[in-house]
Amino acid sequence: MPPVLQAALASWSVPWIPTLAIIITALIYLRGWYLLRCAGFPLIPTWRAWSFLAGLFSLWAALAGPMDVFNSWLLTAHMIQHMVLMMIAPPLILLGAPLIPLVRGLPVFAAREFAGPFLNCKAAQRLGQWLTHPAVALLLMSIFMLGWHIPGPYELAVRSPGWHQFEHACFLVSSLIFWWPVIQPWPSRSHWPRWAMIPYLLIADVVNTALSAALVFVDRPLYPSYADAPHVFGLSVLQDQAAAGAIMWVVGSIAFLIPAMPIAVQCLTHRASLPAPLRLEKRKPILAGSWQRRMRKFGVSSWGADAVSFVGLFLIAGLSFSAVLALSGADEDQLVLRVQQQAGDLKLTAYTYDQHLDVGENNISVLVQDANGSPVLDAQIDVSAAREGAAASNVAGREADSDNKLLHSAELDLPSAGAWLVRVDVKHGSQSASVAFPARAVVHTPDFDDWWPYFVFPAFGLLLLAIYSRRSHRHQAFVREETVETTAAH
Repeated sequence: MPPVLQAALASWSVPWIPTLAIIITALIYLRGWYLLRCAGFPLIPTWRAWSFLAGLFSLWAALAGPMDVFNSWLLTAHMIQHMVLMMIAPPLILLGAPLIPLVRGLPVFAAREFAGPFLNCKAAQRLGQWLTHPAVALLLMSIFMLGWHIPGPYELAVRSPGWHQFEHACFLVSSLIFWWPVIQPWPSRSHWPRWAMIPYLLIADVVNTALSAALVFVDRPLYPSYADAPHVFGLSVLQDQAAAGAIMWVVGSIAFLIPAMPIAVQCLTHRASLPAPLRLEKRKPILAGSWQRRMRKFGVSSWGADAVSFVGLFLIAGLSFSAVLALSGADEDQLVLRVQQQAGDLKLTAYTYDQHLDVGENNISVLVQDANGSPVLDAQIDVSAAREGAAASNVAGREADSDNKLLHSAELDLPSAGAWLVRVDVKHGSQSASVAFPARAVVHTPDFDDWWPYFVFPAFGLLLLAIYSRRSHRHQAFVREETVETTAAH
């Protein structure tokens, strides 16, 4: 395997917030699946649990793997990431029939007081039925697929990490809604007859084909960001764009046509897709009620034990999310091109994580390429900075690691605010080169981006408390009315 390809495949950028959310979701599902199995519930066999976990893993790989690291350099990598988010992860997740296991896996208090009433709420049911109607689901996915690939919105997503994450959320949510009528996860009911899923999938394939054909056959770059990006994989801008369109064409068509074939066979053979007879085995849940029994020894009721467990888990999850987000480093999507210069036989491209540097540590990343444009992986870099007009204020950087293994990185600690001149010296064998760029260091003051994680979960907790208080008040009022009516009757 070529060293450049090996380094590219080793480039992983773990997003800790999505990773933590995926782990928690997997644990809740597995707990619910285990409790259902212990109760002898046969409609969610083992293969469905494996499918759900495979869907979560593919989602994590799309967000953490080389596809995400290189999505601002290579349109092909970005398109593979989109295909995983739209064509692979959603159907695998829905094949796991996640609704009942996720509700069952929640703490009893949360399932009884929040999840259950929400799912039984008429407004929520109407919204769910409307969203999962095939006509609405097909329209939503088509709008998001076509809309986010228009050059303007696409460029916004490539250049802004926040909009990029929102784009991914749109793809994932709209695809879950799209695949819902096709897979029809238990215990949902279909709006249309089963045969209608064949034209449903074929129409989606037509939309996918039209978009991918535009990428393949257009004779100019559609997205300026990729025209400015370094070409390190031997593909020109148009070749990269055509390859991305071909991947979208092939993967999308396979994803749409594979489920259409068994549906067609099923309809032609006139076999009703009825579930197997429900046979409940009498099994005693191994861990059922153990927490409540332990709490009763201290005089705490079952309701109180459930409430304590829910509040404790909620606080732990909230603090974990907040701490992980606060301690997470900068995102590779935030790389800002500072200078690109040919120096002899070497081409140097320097990046920072923001237009302004902070007083304190800053990451400086450098791409070194040879005369043929191939990345140089064994170069030595030396990063330093000097105050403009004050040569005595030199600051030397130290070597650091980068998620993108094609880049050389260094940490530069700037002691004070003001105008600095950052210099990068590169040595490779007998060759040496250097580039410099001006940068302004500013004192970082905590703002909304730093503090919002610590407010989201308390606000969400207060919302849950308000919902619970309202439901409890209504229940108590109903009990009082029933008591008065019973007393009057006697």
